[in-house]
Amino acid sequence: MIVDVHSHVMWYPDHVAEDFAAEALASKLVKLEQSGGKAHAASLDLHSYDSTPEQHWDACKDTADRTVVFGLQAKATGVWVPNEVIATYVAQHPEKLVGWASVDPTQPGHVEELNHCVHDLGLRGLKVGPAYQHFDPTDKQYWPVFALCEKLDIPVIWHQGTTFPSKANLRVSNPLMLEDITMAFPNLRMIVAHVGHPWETDLIALLRKAPNLYTDISAVHYRPWRYWQTMVTAMEYGVTHKFVLGSDFPSAKVDQVIDGLRNINEVAKSPGMPHIPEKIIEQIISENWKRVLPELGE
Repeated sequence: MIVDVHSHVMWYPDHVAEDFAAEALASKLVKLEQSGGKAHAASLDLHSYDSTPEQHWDACKDTADRTVVFGLQAKATGVWVPNEVIATYVAQHPEKLVGWASVDPTQPGHVEELNHCVHDLGLRGLKVGPAYQHFDPTDKQYWPVFALCEKLDIPVIWHQGTTFPSKANLRVSNPLMLEDITMAFPNLRMIVAHVGHPWETDLIALLRKAPNLYTDISAVHYRPWRYWQTMVTAMEYGVTHKFVLGSDFPSAKVDQVIDGLRNINEVAKSPGMPHIPEKIIEQIISENWKRVLPELGE
């Protein structure tokens, strides 16, 4: 069974500001070049990052068995997707889609909003991104929403790495900034998106320490040399079982991510170079999700 733990629904201009859309396009062009075309691009204009319900369903209906989908609420960087948009969409395809909420920890009423999302809208996880939302994960004033997640037993996915918007705050985005929160909430299941790039090694060190911390491989196959190095490091530290599949649609489709993973050894074919075993690759694609999201198999 294949589970995509990371996909988006949002579109310009309803949910993202023009400057965000323009910078998303610039980022998309780099991804297309570096990956040899293994990125999704429905258009190369201000709609390059659009993922309407129709576009999302067309991309996922014949790929993963289950797909987690969420928006993003980040006032500081000009992104705001109402959680009702996600709830309405997943209700159309409950056999495949799993909706998660997003709330902005800097905004009043965000804890109440998450309660509403879970109890009234039926959403089953939380997406946050300190770089986009301009909050410091080590600052305990923002922790009540994570205490609620632990109480409700819902997982959290973090964008805890670099990103393209010029308004983003990268200072709060290193994965090691999650060390305190993983220790304070040991039963809270958390996934760090994109292997925390470009701080993959920092994240791997934290994955080994924190029992309920995982990572997804979305948006990393565009940089094949870094990707291979990351997976070798993860093998050496014994944490590949904590890597799960994610597409980051509309950045890429599931089949592109799987193709990138299955071809990860292409950049290191010289004799003596470490090889990523097929068993590890296939476990990431179809098995490791069971550790962090067992409810999706019910």
